[in-house]
Amino acid sequence: MANEDLIYRITRAVYERLGATADEQMVEQLVTDIYREVDASGAGVSSGASSVGAAEGSAARLIISVFGLDHPGIVAGVSQILAEASCSIIDINQTVVQGKFAMVIIADATRARENTAELKERLRRAGEQLGVRIYAQREDLFNAMHRV
Repeated sequence: MANEDLIYRITRAVYERLGATADEQMVEQLVTDIYREVDASGAGVSSGASSVGAAEGSAARLIISVFGLDHPGIVAGVSQILAEASCSIIDINQTVVQGKFAMVIIADATRARENTAELKERLRRAGEQLGVRIYAQREDLFNAMHRV
């Protein structure tokens, strides 16, 4: 079974059990924990995470979404955290519509100096300081969860 299919099936099962009111962060963490256990045992995974195809996404890439009221310094604040963590920005798209700011960044965390959970927490705290909401998720989990 491909990595994306395994993640999708785990995510779907968790959502079915928890219902529509499930907390997305909790589901993401559960799926991540389960996937790590399955991947570590080698059961049901056809190939390692390093050979995951582009369509499935990568555990080493993050999808970072930023939303809030527009003001100077948002892009600089988020990119500074990524630079400090040794993450490369692969793609970035931002827009302002009637004073509302939205940005999506795809970042490569292969050389990150901290684990994904720590980086996500730093981004969340930075969002509070910047007055925006920042959500970060591994690309493979993002892709699988949005198939649900």
